[in-house]
Amino acid sequence: MKNINLNELTNFIEKAKNDKTLLEKELKVEVIWNFNEELPQMSCTLNYSNNQSTTFYIDQIPNLGGKGLAPNPIQYCLMGLGSCFLSTFAIVCSQMNLNIKNLKLIIKNKINLSIPLNLGNEPVTKGIEFEIEIESDEDISKIEAAKEAAVNLCPAVWCMKNPIPINVNIKELKN
Repeated sequence: MKNINLNELTNFIEKAKNDKTLLEKELKVEVIWNFNEELPQMSCTLNYSNNQSTTFYIDQIPNLGGKGLAPNPIQYCLMGLGSCFLSTFAIVCSQMNLNIKNLKLIIKNKINLSIPLNLGNEPVTKGIEFEIEIESDEDISKIEAAKEAAVNLCPAVWCMKNPIPINVNIKELKN
């Protein structure tokens, strides 16, 4: 599988077997509300390795008070979920030494706005569908095995399947 540093991954797994503290990573993301009405409602700058960063802009759909000037929060959720699953699937394929020539994930989701608009109690979504487009000479049973492993190993899929406590705290800023 191309574009996976299998040596680094394998070395980390071996180190983590002896030091479980390596398995816990704290992540912090700051989303900032933009008060300039000509710009998208929110922005978020993500810092990552080698002192690099990328800024994302977020704007709600017009039905939810935005102008649609940037991807909406649900699109980013789906992108995060999809990229986590696809990278997990690619890692599993690499560990299984599968020859993958082309790989893409399509995520389909239908949302119901009744809860966000306080107009009812229908579920926001009834499910999320993943469609893996893959080109490979491997037997389909091996691809299916990699898919099942990825479903069980993906952190984002785990978060979607298991309740996670969410604590919302207010930190009042004073002038």
